[in-house]
Amino acid sequence: MFFILVMILILFALSIFAYSLLRKKQIIDAPPNVLAAMLFILLIFISLCFVITVPSVMLCIVALGGNFLFGEYITYDSSFSLISFSLLVGVIVVFLSPFLLFIGKGLAYLLKLPAWLTSALEWIISWIVLHLSIKYVLHIKLVNVSIWGHGTLILSFFVSFLFIGIDLIYSGMKQRKPPMDEHA
Repeated sequence: MFFILVMILILFALSIFAYSLLRKKQIIDAPPNVLAAMLFILLIFISLCFVITVPSVMLCIVALGGNFLFGEYITYDSSFSLISFSLLVGVIVVFLSPFLLFIGKGLAYLLKLPAWLTSALEWIISWIVLHLSIKYVLHIKLVNVSIWGHGTLILSFFVSFLFIGIDLIYSGMKQRKPPMDEHA
């Protein structure tokens, strides 16, 4: 419980910092009143929470499904331990992924790789980030979760496969939807 409260406070501090940075760089205008500024900070906070919650929920679902399908590879004391583990891995993944995907997209652009190879490179990078994040969280032993055998490979493989699948579905839907300007 302490870990979750600390994480909420850190995310709220990041929201305030992001709002201050946006105001300083004059990306957003001065709010009409203090309530509007507080609501914008709250919006940034909720967005950060959502971004971290999605991979954490996917990790929990895959962990429970992996235990159901492949046996007890992942053992934990309570569901709170599994949730804490998933949240910690989700935080690490969310903060590392943009940097590594930027490097991967940059390499794909410089080498002029085809789209299918770029997608494969993105999947490999997301798998590496997730696998190393899981290994790191297990190594620091903040939560009472242990993964036996090749459970980290199974867990990271399926979660990264789901991430890329959702990305491909979203990209396909975005390509089918015509831009708003064409309707006028």
